[in-house]
Amino acid sequence: MKFFMIISFFLLLNVVVKTAAQQRNTKVEYIKEFENTHHPEIAYWFFNKEMLNEASYKRKIDTLASFGKFTLLFITARNGVDFYDSKTMHPVFAKLVEYAHQKGLKIGLQLWEKRGNVSIENTERLIQEGEVVLDDNGFAEYTTLSRHARDIKLLIKSDLFKVLAFKKVSKGYYDATTLKDITYLCKAESDKKSVSVKINCGNDFKGYTAYILTQHYYNFTSNHSEAAKNNLIDILRAYSDIPFDGVGLDEYTNLRVSTTWELKKTNEIFRERSYSLSMASQFQKKTGEDLETILFNMRYAPEGIPAVRMKAINAYFDILRSGTMNIERIIYDSGKHFFGKNTFIGLHNTHHNYLDGDEIWQTGLNWWNVKRDYGQTDEKTPTVTQMGIGMSYPMNALYNMYYDKSLENIWTKALNDLRYGIRTHYHAINDVQHWGVSVESDSALIQISKVENAARLLNRFNPSFPKIHLLVVFGMEAQLNWYPDEQARNLNDINGGLDIEKKAKEIWDAGYPDALVPTDVIKDGRLTTGYDGKPVLQGHVFDAILFLYPQYAKESTLSFFENYVNRGGKLILEGDVTNGFDGTNIVNRWGAIKDRSFWGKNILGEIEKSGIPKNEIKDGVMNEDSSYTFTNVASFNSEKFAEFSFFQHGNQYTGRYKGLAAIKINADGTIQKLAATGFLELLKNGEVILNLNAPADLFLELKNSQYKIVIADTTGQVSILKNKL
Repeated sequence: MKFFMIISFFLLLNVVVKTAAQQRNTKVEYIKEFENTHHPEIAYWFFNKEMLNEASYKRKIDTLASFGKFTLLFITARNGVDFYDSKTMHPVFAKLVEYAHQKGLKIGLQLWEKRGNVSIENTERLIQEGEVVLDDNGFAEYTTLSRHARDIKLLIKSDLFKVLAFKKVSKGYYDATTLKDITYLCKAESDKKSVSVKINCGNDFKGYTAYILTQHYYNFTSNHSEAAKNNLIDILRAYSDIPFDGVGLDEYTNLRVSTTWELKKTNEIFRERSYSLSMASQFQKKTGEDLETILFNMRYAPEGIPAVRMKAINAYFDILRSGTMNIERIIYDSGKHFFGKNTFIGLHNTHHNYLDGDEIWQTGLNWWNVKRDYGQTDEKTPTVTQMGIGMSYPMNALYNMYYDKSLENIWTKALNDLRYGIRTHYHAINDVQHWGVSVESDSALIQISKVENAARLLNRFNPSFPKIHLLVVFGMEAQLNWYPDEQARNLNDINGGLDIEKKAKEIWDAGYPDALVPTDVIKDGRLTTGYDGKPVLQGHVFDAILFLYPQYAKESTLSFFENYVNRGGKLILEGDVTNGFDGTNIVNRWGAIKDRSFWGKNILGEIEKSGIPKNEIKDGVMNEDSSYTFTNVASFNSEKFAEFSFFQHGNQYTGRYKGLAAIKINADGTIQKLAATGFLELLKNGEVILNLNAPADLFLELKNSQYKIVIADTTGQVSILKNKL
C-alpha cells in the first residue's frame, strides 16, 4: 500500500511539474481591444466648404477617434475647395493636423492637378485628323470641330498643325516618292472650337490624298512639362511645415478624354492623340525622331513597309505613358523629402480599370509602375490584377479604395479581401457627392469597425502575400497596338481583341491562383530569373510563367525569355509573333523560345500539364511564408462558427473562428503564430490543443520558447479551458 502511495505521489508530482512548466511557458494578457500595427487603416475624407469650419472638422475627428478604427485619413478637395490655395488652406490644415494628432489620428493630403491659367507652351493638346482627296486643280476644303475632351470647357483655342499630301496606293499605304509637306500651301481659319482649311496646291497634286492634322489646346498642364512637376513641388513646399503623415495622387490623369461608355452612347470612336511641346521634346531626346512624323506614321506606311507603322504606334504609346510617371515620381520623392521617410505615399493609378478601355489615354495604364511603397487599386479591380500590382511593390499588403451604395457589399468585400493581403481604403467620409455610403455614419462605422478589427489582427500577424505558383505576364505592347488587324481596333484606338484580364480571371476561377503583370516589369528589372530557373518578381517566387501575346516584344522581353528558358524555366505561351517593338521580324528568334515552352489552344490544359497546383483550401490560402489566412463572411455576424482545416508537416490542424483566422506552423509542428476573430478552439490531429470558454479575438505568438496569448475581452469572463500548445 505504501509503495502504491509513493508511486501515486510521484505521478501526481509529474503532472504538477508539467502543468507548472506549461504555465511558465505561456503568458496570457487580457486587453479591451487590439491596437493597430504594421499597416495603416485608411479612409478618404471629402473636404468641402463646410469642413473649413473648425467646429465641423473637429466633430468629424472626434467621431472617428471615438468610434472608428481608422488610423490614417486622406483629405481630398471637393465642391469648390482648392488645396492649391495655400493662403486659405494652410491655417486650416495646420490646426486640423494638430488636432487629429492629439486624438491619435494621422492625416494625409491628396492632390489633384492644379487648375488655372496655363501658358500656351505648357498646354496639353489633342491632335485631330482628317483627310480629303484633292481635285483636278489640287484643291480641297476641310472643316473640323474640337471633340472628345471630357471637359470641353477647358478648350482655349484651335489651329492647323500640319498637312501632308501623298498618293495613296492602298488602305494605310502610300507611294513614298510622293510624300510632301503642304502646310505652307494651306490657308486656315480657326476660332476657339473649329478649324477650316483651304488647300490649293495646283494641278501637280491632282488626285493626291491630303492628311490634315489640327491641334486643339486645353487649359491643362501637360504632364511631360516641368510646370506640372513644379506645381506639385511648390504646393508641397508650402505645406512642408505641417506634419502631414501622407501625401498622394488619386487617379492622376492626363487631359481627360471621352470614356468608353460615352463613346458607345454617342456611337463615336476616339482617334485623337495627346500631344504637347514638352512631350515632343522628350520624344526627340529619347529617340532622335520628330513626334510630328510619328503621328503620321501611326496612320500610314510606305508601300510594302508595314514595319514603319508598327514602330510608330509602339513608340508613341511609350512616350505617352511616361507623362503620368513623371508626376508620380515627383509625389513620391517630394513627399518623402518634405514630410519624412515614413510618409505614406498614395494613391492608386487605376482609373476606369479596363486594360482595353480609355485607361491608356487617361493615366498611361501604369497601375504596376507608379512609384509607391504599397500597391494600390480601386473599386472592383479583379483580384488577379491586384495580386500582380501588390507583388510589384515592396510592401506585403495592397490597398484597394472602395465605395458602394450597399453597406453589406462594402464590408463583405473588405473582409474577403483580407484573405489575399488586400486592405480596404474606405471611400468616403462626408460623402457629399453621393458615391456610396458615408463611412462615418453610425451604421457604417459600427460594421466597418468590426472588419477593421479583423484587419488589425491580420496586421499584427503580418503575413506575406498568398503563395501563387503562376505568374501571368502580358505584352503591354500587344495590348496597345492593334495593327495590322483592323478587326481588333476598338473604340479607344487600341487592341480590343485580347481579353487579357478576362483570361487571367478565368484561370483564377478554375482554381489556379495567378498574378497578372505587364512586360513593364521585365523592362525595369523587377522580374528576374532565379538560379533555379524560377521567375522572381520583387522577391516573390513563382513556378511558371504564362505569357499572353508577345507580339511587338521589346528587346528586354526577348532577352529575358531566352535566358529564362535556357535556365529551364517553365513557360506557357499564347499568341502569335511576327514583329518586335521596332518592327523588325522576330519570328525565328521567338520560335526558338516557343520550342522550349508549353503552348496550345487550351490554356487551362497547358497549365495543368506544366504541373501548377490548384488551391483547394476552403475559405483560405497558403501564404508565401507558409502561413495560412482564412476568411468567412457567413460566420462574422452570426452565432455560427467557421472552420478551417489544413495538413502541414505531417499533422492535421483544424480550428473554429468567426470572420478571420491566420495561422503559422513551425517545422516541428508547434504553433508559431495564430490570430483570429471570434476564436473558439484549435485542434491538432483531432485533439484540442487550445480552446476558450467563449469566442474572443485572440493573438498568440511563440518567442524565445515562450507563448504569449493576448485575448480581447471586455466582459472579464473569457478564459482558456485547455492549453496544450
